[in-house]
Amino acid sequence: CHYLGCPVQPSSSSPDSQSRQQQFLQKAGQGIQDSDTVVVDVSAEFLGQTKAQYVATLAVATSDVSPKARLLFFAERNPAQSDRPQQAYAVAESFMPNVPHMNYMKAFNADPTSYFSAAVAFGEKNAQPARIQIKGKMQQSQARRHYLDNYPLAQKCKQQMQQGNSVLYACRNVTLQANLLDQYRFSVNFEKIPAFWKNVTYKAYAAMRFAAYQYVSEDFISPNNPPNQIEFNANFAPDLRSVNLTMAAPLFTAQFKNLRLNRNIRPWVVMHPDYTPLQLADKHFFKGQAFPSCVVDNSLAQTFDNKTYPINLGKCWYTMFHYTPKEDPTSSESSSEDDQDNFSVLVRDASSPVEKEVIIVLGEYNINMQPTSGDSPAKVVVNGQQTPVSKNHMTELYDENGNTLAQMYALPDGEVRFYAPQQDTEIQFDGTAVKINVRSYLILIPFYHFSK
Repeated sequence: CHYLGCPVQPSSSSPDSQSRQQQFLQKAGQGIQDSDTVVVDVSAEFLGQTKAQYVATLAVATSDVSPKARLLFFAERNPAQSDRPQQAYAVAESFMPNVPHMNYMKAFNADPTSYFSAAVAFGEKNAQPARIQIKGKMQQSQARRHYLDNYPLAQKCKQQMQQGNSVLYACRNVTLQANLLDQYRFSVNFEKIPAFWKNVTYKAYAAMRFAAYQYVSEDFISPNNPPNQIEFNANFAPDLRSVNLTMAAPLFTAQFKNLRLNRNIRPWVVMHPDYTPLQLADKHFFKGQAFPSCVVDNSLAQTFDNKTYPINLGKCWYTMFHYTPKEDPTSSESSSEDDQDNFSVLVRDASSPVEKEVIIVLGEYNINMQPTSGDSPAKVVVNGQQTPVSKNHMTELYDENGNTLAQMYALPDGEVRFYAPQQDTEIQFDGTAVKINVRSYLILIPFYHFSK
């Protein structure tokens, strides 16, 4: 792995090595602010006349506040019938920026350009390995931006925004679409690849060519491509219903033109810097209702079942929603323990009707969010004490047992995200609107108000 400048050389290849697991845990999250790192280590050892041993370690680090993510992988196998152990190393890094979620125009003007790089090495232990290096760039084309800005749903969103409403269903839909990436550029450099894997790669290409024969054209006469390198270009149509693919290999160039894209495949191949393919697939297959949203906008509210009605909050506090966990009839928890599960969100107009103020009651915490000017994050006061919320740092609140009760951070446009992991509920606030996403058992109550 040191041939690639790999950031981690395993401290040990022994089964169930605690030092290797700790090393991967530290290296994966290095340089990633407030990283959430997971390490999986699998080992198998077979005893007999000749011992066989297999080891694999995977570490993945992600972060809500950092655009960086990293994956590290190591595997080694020592078969019983061989005295030539095999090893494989891999490191992959991505840079995918945070983008606005609550304002279509801010999302449209954001730069969602993302980057990916990876290095893989494999072969016999203590020998020169086969090497693969990948570099990629994913961005948004001007054609896609022009198409989206003239899309009927975008026009409807603009009309709603003129009335001060920016998070109703139409705007939520196009705000997500505003940062989908439709242009991909990847280069793959390789050295010392065994003939077996070259044949596997060609057979995979041949299968793809056969499946899409009516769309493909090939140039074997004058490809003029560099050796030991393959370049991939993918350009999706502005409506994302088809794609043009180009593959430039050392011996030929292949083009797939106007390859139709099945709508059920689209969420898995069209990337978004803030959503995983699984989340995009959920929004596609369940029409965004698998984990529905509730919003309070300038003059309209939209419920979890997508009903919309006018509101005029004024200075009275309104209960936006209240969380009640599913009851366990066998539980003997005391009422004081039940209080830890209290979770309510209240909202009212701030200094002007176009701005909102929020109170979140979570266990023993009262969190007050107030609007600020410009793209500065909201002013957040926790139990009477002002608490900084940063674009570069995660702020956390803990329960009496030391477990994380809430996490808060800001996006570049000033939007504040509040997440309660124990209830698996997210609240988004940008000073003018409030949005709640839930994934738990709830009692959803209609708006009612009381005087302060």
